[in-house]
Amino acid sequence: MSADNGIYILVTKDQYRVIHAQAIDNLTFSHIDRNNHDLVPTQIIRYYGDCKYTRNIDLARKIAFSMARRCPILEYEISEIKINKTWNQIVKEAKLLAPKEIEKIKQNNDGRWDWDIKRLEEIISM
Repeated sequence: MSADNGIYILVTKDQYRVIHAQAIDNLTFSHIDRNNHDLVPTQIIRYYGDCKYTRNIDLARKIAFSMARRCPILEYEISEIKINKTWNQIVKEAKLLAPKEIEKIKQNNDGRWDWDIKRLEEIISM
């Protein structure tokens, strides 16, 4: 069985955020466009929204290496995910996208996406 995990540094125009996560490919998941291959702002907020940030790449890398040392299994090691936007731009885009995603989910929701609706509603109220 695969651990499907890694340490991921989000590199924006104005800051760096570091997480240990599984299924990082979900950053491109969109309820609106299932064939999407771009980073989705609502997913970025889902993964990185609750973590602290730094404005120093060396510190972000130090944090990432420290996190990696504490993981007994780390399938994908440390990676940097770059996006040419500021954090505030990502938040603004996520707030605009979230209602559209909720609308799309509600068209065919059988209950399994209720958690996503809740998270998207939280993004709207940020």
